Amino acid sequence: MTNRFFLMFFLSFFSISNHLYSSPTSYNFPLESPSKEEDGISVQFEDINAIEFLRFVSKVACVNFIYDEEDLDFNINLVTGKPTTKENLVAILIKMFEKKSLITQPQDGCLVITKNEEQQEETTYAQQPKLPSFMKQVSSNTKADFIPAYLKEAQDGAFHVLKLQYHEGKEIIDTIKNVSMEMTLSKGKANFAKAIRSMQWISSTNSILYSGTPTAITQLTQLIKTLDVQKKQVFIEVLVVETDVKNGLDFGLDWGGNGVYKNKTAFSAGNFPPGGSSFADAIKGVTPSVPPNPSNIPMGTGFDLGIIGDLIMHKGQSYLTLGSLVSALQRDGNSTIVLNQKILAQDNKESSIFVGDNLPFTGSVVQTIGASQQTSANIEYRDVGVKLSITPLVGDGDVITLSITEQITEAMNDIIDSTTTVNGIKTTKTNMSTQVHVPDKSFLFLSGMIRNTKKNKKSGLPCLGGLPLIGAAFSQNKKEEEKRNIIVFVRPQIIHSVTDHQIITTYQEKQFKQQTPDKKAFDDAINPVKQEGS
Repeated sequence: MTNRFFLMFFLSFFSISNHLYSSPTSYNFPLESPSKEEDGISVQFEDINAIEFLRFVSKVACVNFIYDEEDLDFNINLVTGKPTTKENLVAILIKMFEKKSLITQPQDGCLVITKNEEQQEETTYAQQPKLPSFMKQVSSNTKADFIPAYLKEAQDGAFHVLKLQYHEGKEIIDTIKNVSMEMTLSKGKANFAKAIRSMQWISSTNSILYSGTPTAITQLTQLIKTLDVQKKQVFIEVLVVETDVKNGLDFGLDWGGNGVYKNKTAFSAGNFPPGGSSFADAIKGVTPSVPPNPSNIPMGTGFDLGIIGDLIMHKGQSYLTLGSLVSALQRDGNSTIVLNQKILAQDNKESSIFVGDNLPFTGSVVQTIGASQQTSANIEYRDVGVKLSITPLVGDGDVITLSITEQITEAMNDIIDSTTTVNGIKTTKTNMSTQVHVPDKSFLFLSGMIRNTKKNKKSGLPCLGGLPLIGAAFSQNKKEEEKRNIIVFVRPQIIHSVTDHQIITTYQEKQFKQQTPDKKAFDDAINPVKQEGS
């Protein structure tokens, strides 16, 4: 193969080339520090190609080089601890090339770089600490003004694949890379840092692929295995007992009347609760031309007695309409809910469970007014039930730190009035968020709440509505009473072995089977998923 040679010239060199090479310039160790009148040069190169480094030195030192591109196919690492001179940079370059069996000789005002095929020159300077076989070090004595540079050996890159056992690869890679950013790249740490940067996560197999030198791969593999350790698991039982007692009473008399006397005088009177009444609208609708109808009397969910009368007299010029509605309603509600939620969680990993319904309700309604009127409504859904999120943290002495967030929502209707002008749904919500320390296998009281609510609403005519006995004819009474108790218990249990898994599974199976009315149906459902021999 015909060798290709490159000649690099700089205009600034021509004016001083005769001065520099009228006699061969000597670049020897130890290196001297720059004088006060001379500006020092600081260099920090990491894994830079040798040709790029040569071009940098040629430009800074105003020196011409003749070289074969194939001889400089390797990379260089160089860090100068303090500012140095341009002559020192040339000396460093020459010494680095000597370690690669390259000879640098002055010829016709240039430095010619050729390969020594016979023997690689040995260093005669102070001995440095022994390095791995795949690394080379440029020698210097204690008076040198630069940090020894390490050369990257021209070798094929090695790859390694590690299958993770217990953790996701992305989490481990992010952790290692974040820590490595603060590493000081000195001595052999540069190769280790390169191996870290090369890490890639294979999600399909949960494996990590990385490359580097044999020593760097060994170190990185040990680090990953140290992080990829098995975590403990915690079986958690949460017991929620909720008692809700509601009582409601609605009693009152609605009455009204209107009339006209000789088409000259009109009058109207009534006793109706605030917010309007359909019974009042029915009374207003009765006229001489519209006789009373039983459908005008609203019937509620309790006891109702209504009368509407119409008396016409004086040749149709006068009429009187009277109506009254007696309503009485009493409701009692008593509910007890016991929730025994069981969840298996990993150490320091959040687990969540939801038990309930996804209820639809009308969100937004859009009406288009025009020749063709259209109405469109968006149906939205809301989760109503019990939601539990829990994160266990296992500490020394089998003490478990639990971070628990529980939310209980329930769709409800008013105990007296079931109608509402809102298109959505009415719910009650109870939230609990806490962090506690619980010993292993301990049943601990976690939270309790007692709420007593009493409501008394009364509407009626002033003075008359407050009279004994007859005051009921001029008033409307509504009473509501609610008592709600919620108690929460929690019991965590650390799973140390497979035996603990089997014991818990067997016990829970027996417990659910006892609570199931149809034992045979339970066995038929669970037997297909059981492993043989369990």
